[in-house]
Amino acid sequence: MQPARSTRQTQTRRTLRRVGCVSYLNAKPLIDGLEPTGDPRVRFDVPSRLLEDLESGDVDIALCPVIDFFRSRVPLEIVPVGGIGCNGPTLTVRLYSRTPIEQITAVHADTDSHTSVALLKVILDQQHNIRPTFIDYNARENVAGNRIVHQPSAMMLIGDKVVTDSPPAVTYPHQIDLGEAWHRLTGMPFVFAVWMCRRGADLGDLPALLDRRRIDNARRIAEIVDRYAPSHRWPRDLALEYLGRLLRYEVGRPELAAVERFASLAGRLGIIDSSQPLHIRV
Repeated sequence: MQPARSTRQTQTRRTLRRVGCVSYLNAKPLIDGLEPTGDPRVRFDVPSRLLEDLESGDVDIALCPVIDFFRSRVPLEIVPVGGIGCNGPTLTVRLYSRTPIEQITAVHADTDSHTSVALLKVILDQQHNIRPTFIDYNARENVAGNRIVHQPSAMMLIGDKVVTDSPPAVTYPHQIDLGEAWHRLTGMPFVFAVWMCRRGADLGDLPALLDRRRIDNARRIAEIVDRYAPSHRWPRDLALEYLGRLLRYEVGRPELAAVERFASLAGRLGIIDSSQPLHIRV
């Protein structure tokens, strides 16, 4: 009787599929139609914590920052059924500086994203020949090193806060859109986050379900904007431009090639071990 009971428990566990995702507006075209208390069950977190959720087994698949593939304590696979990327300006990943870029000595970097921090280091090294100090910065609370820091000399922000709490241009006359800078540097798209799972994990039909959500939602961007832009405090026209034109959600050969290029450049700076090959779920 015990083996039969174990089989039923395994089947029950597989039925309740668990997805980790960011709560930002930019992820809605990937997951709209999935409910937090349904099946699959969606767990929301900031990008920098989704890797921990995946490593611990709290979720079966997660929309992780792409840099975390190379930093994970457990072997991962990229599941190429969707991601968040761009092929030019991204709007919501931005460096702000009071001084000319070449004079930056320290950057207060939003701790919500690992990939964006690594990308900024690559861009500053490759395009501006500088390697400033990076300081962890809780941009929501304006805290760095357990003290309040308002409007530091240079800071990197990501996500909705770039639109809803953007600092004035008169204070920060020198700015870089990281997606645009990457495209200028390489001529390639960029992938900030992609679906990942633990290597060899049994995902059943979960990849196919997420792929269908992405494809179906691409046809209803205006509806998604109308549903979510107000609660995220985005102007409708800007949200429509952002989700409908600036962002890319497909992960194909050009995007995977861009991930490899990014890993190579990050590896040269010692940010990651870029010798690790990509493992792609097929």
